Amino acid sequence: MGPTVTDKQVMDHEQLSALVDDGQRQKLRMVLNDQHPADLAEWLKEMDPAHRLSCFRLLDLDNASAVLAELEPESQRELLRDLGDIGIVPLVSKMSPDDAADLLGELSEEKASSIMSQMTDSEAVEDIKELLAFPEDTAGGIMSTEFLALNAKMTIEEALTYLRESYEELEEEIYDVYVVDEQEKLVGHLSLKELLTAEPEALVESVMDDNVVTVSVTTDQEEAAEKLGRYDLLTLPVVDFKGRLRGIITADDVIDVLQEEATEDIYQSSGISTTGSEQGDLLSYNVGRAFTARLPWLIVTLFIESISATVITHFDSVIQQTVAAASFMPLLSGVTGSVATQSTCIVIRSTTRGQFNVKQAVRNLWHEVRVGMLLGLCCGIFTSVVSLIFHSSHYLGLIVGTSLFLTMTTGVVIGTIMPMVFQKLGIEPAHASGPFITSLLDVCTMSIYLTIVHTFLSQLL
Repeated sequence: MGPTVTDKQVMDHEQLSALVDDGQRQKLRMVLNDQHPADLAEWLKEMDPAHRLSCFRLLDLDNASAVLAELEPESQRELLRDLGDIGIVPLVSKMSPDDAADLLGELSEEKASSIMSQMTDSEAVEDIKELLAFPEDTAGGIMSTEFLALNAKMTIEEALTYLRESYEELEEEIYDVYVVDEQEKLVGHLSLKELLTAEPEALVESVMDDNVVTVSVTTDQEEAAEKLGRYDLLTLPVVDFKGRLRGIITADDVIDVLQEEATEDIYQSSGISTTGSEQGDLLSYNVGRAFTARLPWLIVTLFIESISATVITHFDSVIQQTVAAASFMPLLSGVTGSVATQSTCIVIRSTTRGQFNVKQAVRNLWHEVRVGMLLGLCCGIFTSVVSLIFHSSHYLGLIVGTSLFLTMTTGVVIGTIMPMVFQKLGIEPAHASGPFITSLLDVCTMSIYLTIVHTFLSQLL
C-alpha cells in the first residue's frame, strides 16, 4: 500500500518517488499541481532522472513552465534532454521572456534557435533574442521586457484605458508605470495611485515625476541590484545608450542576483572558479567540471607555496639550531593569514564594484595599517609572554613578538592592497581573499621571521 497524501500536505522527493513507483498517477497529478513551483523544483532536483521526468509530465503546462524556470541549470539540461524538442517548445512559449532567455541561454546556439523557430509568438521570440544578446551578468541580461509605458502626451483618461487593455497581457504585477516620448526615450514615471487620483483630462507629463533612477543595459548586475536597494525601488528601468526604455529589473530579479553574487564571492574566496550558471550546487557537477572549477587557483597556490618552501629550505640550518623558534612558525602563519583575510573582507565589502578611487584606497590603507599595528602589538606582547612562560627565553619572546608585529602589519597591508589591485586590473576582488593571499603571506611571514631569527641567532643559542 503506497503513501497517502492530502491537499497542501508537505511532501518530499522520497514520497513523490514512492507515488510514482506505485503508479498513483491521478493522486500524484493532484498533489504536484497543488504545490508551489519553488518547492517542486527543490524536490525534483533530489530525484533520479526517471522519477523526475514522470513527475514533470504530470504537471499542468503553466506549472511545468514555472517549475522549469526554478530548476538549477544542470537539472534543466537533464530534463530538457529527456523531454525532447516537441515537449520543450510549449513550455518555453509559456514562460516570461526573461525566464525563457535564461533557459535557452544554457543550451547550444543551434538548439536554442531550433526551439525559437517553432514558437508561434513572434513578439515573444524577438524579446527573447533581444535578451540573449546581452551578457548574462549585465542589467540587460537580467531585465524583464514586460513593463507598462505611457506616452507623455496621453491624457490620464487615455492612459487608464490603455493600461486596462494592456494589463491583462502581463504575467507579473506592475506597480510602477514609466513614461516615454515619441522616440521611446524614458522621460518620467508615476505610480498607479497617481494615475487613479489625477484629473481625467490632465496630461500624463503634467503629473509624472521626471526624476528617474536608471541603469544602462551594460551596467553590471550587482551594481544594478545595489542601486535598486539604495533607492528603495520596486522596479528599476533599463535604458540603452540612446536613453530608450528597454526593460525593467524587479525586486525578485535582484534577490536572485544577490544570491548569485554571494555564492560567487564564497566560491572565489575559496579558490573555486565559477561563473554565471555554474554557480549551483557544486556537488551536482560531474567530476570533470568540478575538477576544472577548483584546479586553477590551486595551481597558483602550489606555485607560491613552493616559494615559501624555498625560503624555509634556505634557512634550514637556522631551523635546525633553534627548534624552539621553529615551533612558532605555524602560529605566525595562521594569525597573519587571519588578520589579512579580515582586512580583505572589509575592503571588498566597502568598495563599490566597478569603481576605483585613489583617495578612498589611500584612506582604506591608512585605516587598516593603524588597525594592523595595534593588533600586531597586542598579539606580539601576548606571544612574547607565552614564549617566556614555555621556553624561559627573553630573547625568543622578543623575537617572536616583534616578528608577529611586523608580519601582521604586513598582512593587513597586503590584505588591503590586493583587492584594490585586482579591481583595477578587472579581476574579481574576492579572488584576493582566498588561497592567493594566504600563500603570498606565507612567503612574506617566513621570510620576515626567519630573517630576524637568523640575525639574532647568537642570542638564542
